[in-house]
Amino acid sequence: MFSDGDSLTPGSLLQSAELGKLEALQDHLSAAARQFGLDQRRTGLLSLALEEIFVNICHYAYPDAPGPVVLNCRSEGEKLVVEIVDHGQAFDPATIAEPDLAAGVETRRVGGLGWFLVRQVADVLDCFREDGRNVVRLTLNR
Repeated sequence: MFSDGDSLTPGSLLQSAELGKLEALQDHLSAAARQFGLDQRRTGLLSLALEEIFVNICHYAYPDAPGPVVLNCRSEGEKLVVEIVDHGQAFDPATIAEPDLAAGVETRRVGGLGWFLVRQVADVLDCFREDGRNVVRLTLNR
């Protein structure tokens, strides 16, 4: 599981990377977004972004067996900061090409739309590997 360096804060939720745990993570995120004062539309988009990130963690970070995922939500003044942290295989979203939105559905390459959404939802998106952990940080301005 997570080490002492990964201690949970009051705005954190630890779950196993299993698709059935998504709803609990989304509920936690929605409560934090409401408390921060994020409007319903942006909260919904943020929840979709979390779903994309979490499903990718379930399928790719831990391909053999579910591992831990921590969702950290905190406000920093006029910013809502949401972090999704896992100890799975290294991930670099820069390797995901931007989708060709001008291409027709029949000719468009499969994949990439989820990360396109994640990039659009966050005012600032940071993805990095630190101490054996993947960290995806979405920052939203009030």
